[in-house]
Amino acid sequence: MTSTPPRKPATTHRVRDWLGKLITFWTLIAVVSAIAISVFADLGEDVAEKSTTPFDNAVRAWMISHQNPVAYNTAYVLTWIGSPAVMVVLAIGAGVWFYMRRGRSKAGVVIAAPAVGGLLSGVVKVAFGRVRPAGAALLNERTYSFPSGHATTSAAVVVTLCYVMAREGMISWRMAIAIGGGVPLVVGLTRLYLDVHWTTDVIGGWTVGLFVAAMSAALYEYLRRSAPPGVSSVGATGEN
Repeated sequence: MTSTPPRKPATTHRVRDWLGKLITFWTLIAVVSAIAISVFADLGEDVAEKSTTPFDNAVRAWMISHQNPVAYNTAYVLTWIGSPAVMVVLAIGAGVWFYMRRGRSKAGVVIAAPAVGGLLSGVVKVAFGRVRPAGAALLNERTYSFPSGHATTSAAVVVTLCYVMAREGMISWRMAIAIGGGVPLVVGLTRLYLDVHWTTDVIGGWTVGLFVAAMSAALYEYLRRSAPPGVSSVGATGEN
């Protein structure tokens, strides 16, 4: 009679499964961070050398040629919704909700995103000192142009929030990708349509915001990993 080999404890399987998922998420964060830094570095060099002017002017000319009062007013409303001030309020509101329902660590991550994004955007703006297109004067926007603060903050906040909600099992990854990518995209396009930013400003803002979101996701994963057993309420698959 042959004896069956002893079965490994279920805990071992859970640990391996958890480590596999963790490595996957850390790999994703590292790849996104590397891409964001690489694109921004290349774009920043081009902006500093003023080699982006033909591309920026071509996109600007197309946007201006397609402006009309209804679309302009719609873009103005959307750009206000996606403004840094509104994004900060959104992040604070989400942070309070997470604090009350999901735990203090998630609240800190979400609230930190717009603060870090806004700080980075402001520092880089001063460093480059790029002048905005002429349409900015109509809306009394007189700060430097590169990178777009709206694009930076909306990407930092919305992508961070969608990542945390997906990891907590509150929304699907498909929905997280759609919202996390769609909202910053729309906000950035409104900045171009209103003629308050160059195209490379918006792209630069997206990369900065994406980098901040990646760092926030890394902090979330660290806090989630270090939380006592039972504190992390819902896993990536949404199972309790």
